[in-house]
Amino acid sequence: MKNLLIPIDGSKSALRALRYALNETQRDLDVQIHLINVQTPLLHVWPGKLLSPDLVRAELQREGEQLLADALSIANAADVRASAHVRVGEPAQEIATCAAQLGSTAIVMGTRGVGVLEGMVMGSVAHKVVHLSPLPVTLVK
Repeated sequence: MKNLLIPIDGSKSALRALRYALNETQRDLDVQIHLINVQTPLLHVWPGKLLSPDLVRAELQREGEQLLADALSIANAADVRASAHVRVGEPAQEIATCAAQLGSTAIVMGTRGVGVLEGMVMGSVAHKVVHLSPLPVTLVK
């Protein structure tokens, strides 16, 4: 069984990765797709005393679900078993951890073409996932 994890961040490249995965698996009868959106936690909430952590987490969950809705519809329209997951944390680490927890066989993700300087200083999420996960990672432009 193919069990693919596809990160969705609202970008066009993430949806291209989803469509690529659906196209590549259209002949397979036993495919499970997990869509994941990782929300980055706020470093500092101002005014911090007025917003509870539960309220912030609920809002991040809502935003993640909203970003996953279109991708989930695309997967369902292709008649593929799909589920959506929202995580809060550092994106690359959460993607690698979620893939392991779900028993994924591969990760398919889009790239957003980070500039050379920004890529050297910060590193892209895709680059980090490639190094963090022992699974095959397919990057789709």
